[in-house]
Amino acid sequence: MDPRLERRESQRLGTARRRRNAALGAIVVVAVLAALIMIPVLGSSGAGESNRPVAAKEPAVSPKTTAPASAPKVVGPPPQQITDAVPGEAEVITEGPTAGRKVALTFDDGTCAACVAKILDVLEQTGAPATFFPNGTYGASWEPQAKRIKALVASGQLTLGNHTFSHGVSTQIGSAAFGADLQRNEDWIQKTFKLSGRPWFRPPFGDYDSGTVSAAGERGYRKVIMWSGTVADSDVRSEAYLLNAIQYWAKPGRIILMHANYPPTAEVLPRILKLLERKKLTPVTIAELLKDA
Repeated sequence: MDPRLERRESQRLGTARRRRNAALGAIVVVAVLAALIMIPVLGSSGAGESNRPVAAKEPAVSPKTTAPASAPKVVGPPPQQITDAVPGEAEVITEGPTAGRKVALTFDDGTCAACVAKILDVLEQTGAPATFFPNGTYGASWEPQAKRIKALVASGQLTLGNHTFSHGVSTQIGSAAFGADLQRNEDWIQKTFKLSGRPWFRPPFGDYDSGTVSAAGERGYRKVIMWSGTVADSDVRSEAYLLNAIQYWAKPGRIILMHANYPPTAEVLPRILKLLERKKLTPVTIAELLKDA
């Protein structure tokens, strides 16, 4: 072959070889980069698992649960222990401070034994605080629950007040008869629950005058507790009615009047507590609501 042709052929073959090598090098580089990219995505998959990239999962979250309302921590001597009455000027109270978004659920009378037991069941199960104003004339409802009530008072979850023994109209029977009936109920409270109802008194029917207030103060009942909201359950009401009343009346600082007289009030109590939670209100005892008042 002509030497010049041989050189040209050699140059052509060399150029083709260099191009092939460059192409192979590029393929290797791409393959390496792809492997580096895919390794973090695939991770160390086990047998039978797909090698396709999988979207990251959110961390598992436990279902939200609502903790029961905790009772106030008791500091110092047991609440409402029996001591000598300290006479003093009584004040009439219809609501408490609005700070803290607290509300006091209060239960009067106790004509329904099953209702008293059910309300106590709910309080024990939920830890919700409340206040009772029982009448000794309905002792058949209260006395079987004495041990439970005493324990709740001791823990600070329950406040116990005096609603008179006979539930008469205080202003119609005269100050002396009223004072005697109030003391009779205090004696019954001490005998039944080994506690004192002082200083908390609620007049039956919300009926009082200066003579009533003065007679209460003389016997150590210096806090005459009225109310600033009511579910109006001195007559039987539907559960829907009771919930609507709570929705309307329950506001920070309010004292809510209720009764342990008819089953719907006891049955709807868990839903009332849920409603207060949705309204961002905290149920407390009268003692807790008024401790800074």
